[in-house]
Amino acid sequence: MKKNRLMKIASVVGLSLSLILIPGVRHAGAAEPIKIGAVMSVTGFAGNFGTNSKLAITYLSEELNQRGGIAGRPVQVLFEDDQSVPTNSLVAATKLIRDKNVSMLLGPTLTPMVMPTLPLVEKEKVPQLAIGAGHEVTVPLKKWVFRIPVTDYRLAPRMLDFVVNTLGARKIAVLYSLDSSGKMGAQGIDDNIDKYGASVIIKETFEATDTNMIPQLTKIKAAQPDVIILWTSVAPAAVVAKNYGQLGMKTTVVTSHGVFPTQAFMAAAESVLDKGTWIIFGTRDIYADKLPPSDPWRTNIFDPFNKALKEKYGKDWEASYANGFDAFNIAAQALKIAGTDDRAAIRDALEKVRYEGMMGTYKYSPTDHDGNSGEAFWGIYRKDGTWWPYKK
Repeated sequence: MKKNRLMKIASVVGLSLSLILIPGVRHAGAAEPIKIGAVMSVTGFAGNFGTNSKLAITYLSEELNQRGGIAGRPVQVLFEDDQSVPTNSLVAATKLIRDKNVSMLLGPTLTPMVMPTLPLVEKEKVPQLAIGAGHEVTVPLKKWVFRIPVTDYRLAPRMLDFVVNTLGARKIAVLYSLDSSGKMGAQGIDDNIDKYGASVIIKETFEATDTNMIPQLTKIKAAQPDVIILWTSVAPAAVVAKNYGQLGMKTTVVTSHGVFPTQAFMAAAESVLDKGTWIIFGTRDIYADKLPPSDPWRTNIFDPFNKALKEKYGKDWEASYANGFDAFNIAAQALKIAGTDDRAAIRDALEKVRYEGMMGTYKYSPTDHDGNSGEAFWGIYRKDGTWWPYKK
């Protein structure tokens, strides 16, 4: 009797060992997580933007894990706050890649924070979905870097087309921040403006941390341009808006896509926004409530996530959720295509991703790591306390 019991125990142990040793067989409770690193600007001048991206990623990762994760494995997102400081971004990315051994990297939040991380991810061979549009004009394609927002340089012709052919401007002033985002946008304007029969009659710069742009705006006002193209991010744009109002300016301002209509920005720029002279170059999530309820993008993408935000966080939609939303969904699709958390396999899978998201259609390829052409971007202005797509 004792001998039979021992034989039964041995057979059970043997079966368990054989299941463990069979490739691909994994107990759900013991499944190793797929680790994704995320460098976000949760604090500092880009804190609102980074916090909202983090909330979007957190919600989507939790939902994915409730549905079984990827191939039975949970996804674990490890966040690091770079405090909106570019040097901190490199430190945070290094920690996630080397110490935490993440399979891919999301972020950083804005272009200035992305730029220091580019050499690192290339050296370490880690796929990166840059939430800030980090991009060198002279080297547009890197093997391991993929972008979520349209790059500053790529969006410049799209903005020029709007400014010249929709607004009818010919004499253009360019005001931009001396960070990588502002410089790349200004370069894109310089390289493409001749194609549109317009000219830059004055160009002024500022540091993203400046708290007074009155000297630059005074010069621009005296030059009497048809339009001011403002290329910067949210926090300095709020300063420009305040000074613009103080100078009693009326010239139309068209901002780059780095300026999001966050609650903080709208509070700071309230005195000028409803005058209709400020136009944000953004995507349809900003004016989703103006689209028909039956619109497929609104029904299938925007409304469900907006409802989830309110239920989980008690928050209304802000445009800064979009990058985190698209970044995580693209990452999840790449992981499903790859079928593994191997870094090289994920990189190859990203080149096959086809995705319709908050900010348009993404079609990555071996020759295009930007993915998004910028076709979904358009001028958006504020009237009667709400946002509207610009019409002639």
